[in-house]
Amino acid sequence: MIDVISILLLLLTVTFATGRNLLSKNISGFTFGNKSFFLIQVYIFISGGIILAVFTKFEAVATLTIVYAFSYALFLILAQWFYTIALGFGKISICSTIYSMGFILPTLSGTIFWNEKFTLFDLLGVGCVVIAIIVSGVNKTITNNVQNKNKYFVPILIAMLSSGGLGIIQKLQQKSPCNEQKGMFVMIAFFISGIISFLFYMFAKEGTQKTYKKDNFTAGGVGICFGCCNIINTTLAGKLDSALFFPLQNISVILLSIVLSRLILKERLGKKELFVLLFGAIAIVLLNI
Repeated sequence: MIDVISILLLLLTVTFATGRNLLSKNISGFTFGNKSFFLIQVYIFISGGIILAVFTKFEAVATLTIVYAFSYALFLILAQWFYTIALGFGKISICSTIYSMGFILPTLSGTIFWNEKFTLFDLLGVGCVVIAIIVSGVNKTITNNVQNKNKYFVPILIAMLSSGGLGIIQKLQQKSPCNEQKGMFVMIAFFISGIISFLFYMFAKEGTQKTYKKDNFTAGGVGICFGCCNIINTTLAGKLDSALFFPLQNISVILLSIVLSRLILKERLGKKELFVLLFGAIAIVLLNI
């Protein structure tokens, strides 16, 4: 049974995650490897770290918390960098759906490490996730631009696996003796990610693209949404079973992102997007039976 506080936290994290999806689309045009790309990532992680610092109780940090923070930072970088890349080539609808399918990793980890239930329905649900991922990478239309149409697939697959890694580290941190340091854990991870992004920025090639104030503000908005999502998700990962929390949160984000991308960005759903969404929805239902 979900308590009222958990419901409110779920509503908040879904809102912030959807905001991150929509705002990320607006800064997805920067080429990976150039200074402009990494500068945007610096703004994302540092703004996320700052907003987390506002709500974090500062205290002596346990060694285990720092270890988890470094591990979490690695997945944060992979998830955000490659999600940004994928959005430069794909629609929010399909990218957010595949990205959210990463919940199967923490769901499976809950079964393997913490004896959380895993039934035949869960197995079928995982199968539907696999089908959705495969279909998302299929393109039967052969045109001169076919290569560009599928350029989102590898980045979004990496981002999806990394998002699953985030869920596993969240669960591990909340099961550890230093679970009360979740604020410090996530904040440190964001600042580490920002520092690493800055180092890449320093050594990256200049490129022709420039960032403007609106891009920096948008990146800051992404960071605030991403930071809030992470601290809320870490809290909920410790309160709810993996097989309940991760599917419920992610399917809500998928649906809200699709609706708002249609209303705001005028994105249309093609047959492939509908098919991926259908199997994603079926997977969510099966994993919650």
